[in-house]
Amino acid sequence: MVNKNDYIQKKKDLEQKFLVECENTHRKWCFTCRRPKKNCLCQHMEPFDTHVKIILLMHPKEAKKQRVGTGRMTAAILKNSEVIMGVDFTDSNEFNQYLDKSKYLPLLLYPGDSAFNLSESKITDWKYKEEYRKRIPVIFVLDGTWPCAKKMIKLSKNLRELPRICFSNSKPSEFVIKHQPHEDCLSTIESVHLLLNELNESGLESFDKKHDNLIYVFKKLVEFQLKCSQDPDMPSYRGKKRGLDQNKAKVRYKTHRSFFLKEDWVPDNPTGHKKKK
Repeated sequence: MVNKNDYIQKKKDLEQKFLVECENTHRKWCFTCRRPKKNCLCQHMEPFDTHVKIILLMHPKEAKKQRVGTGRMTAAILKNSEVIMGVDFTDSNEFNQYLDKSKYLPLLLYPGDSAFNLSESKITDWKYKEEYRKRIPVIFVLDGTWPCAKKMIKLSKNLRELPRICFSNSKPSEFVIKHQPHEDCLSTIESVHLLLNELNESGLESFDKKHDNLIYVFKKLVEFQLKCSQDPDMPSYRGKKRGLDQNKAKVRYKTHRSFFLKEDWVPDNPTGHKKKK
């Protein structure tokens, strides 16, 4: 007959052995930068505060499937930021609370004919300049692929009605491990960096180049992924080995359709969904 105490001790030993094996076979994750702890980027981050609140509207596909998405990384560096996940924000209480114009100045970072270009226009000509200082500015940034971002705006009437701001970009994205639909398209973290840079230079914000930490951490991410892709002992990104030309921007032009939603778009029905035949 098995001794009870021996049985309990043996069971504890087996449980401990199982935990050790799990630690060795399963990667531990950092829930700040959303990367394996051994590849954690938090050591390079220098979080800073801003007057403007940046809200990242993250598409569920970006959150669940993108291993090297930069949205969470951006939110981890910006103290005054928030991530809201979804596709249709029409009835989102998290989103709609920032539409209270008595307290907030809600803006959308997205191109369009009516969008105020922070790079090419004088800030004195912007009709929201004084409101930017009087109220709490909130800038919504779409975090997802261009097709996903396009769908988010199509389905969210409250998002389409927001005043837009944009910037001009002449430098191709440094996100060389990803494809872009156009050479002017950038990753989320690059876009936020350029946005903050324009706001800083216009005098609406002041953080003495602290925002450059966004790009520094971003480059560390790209550097690590490129290193992994050339290591024969590690599984490469999407199972493909990359060539020697690492600095060349990878662009897949979308010639058959616009990769962003134009402002004159009108839904076929109130929901914005395609009608079933």
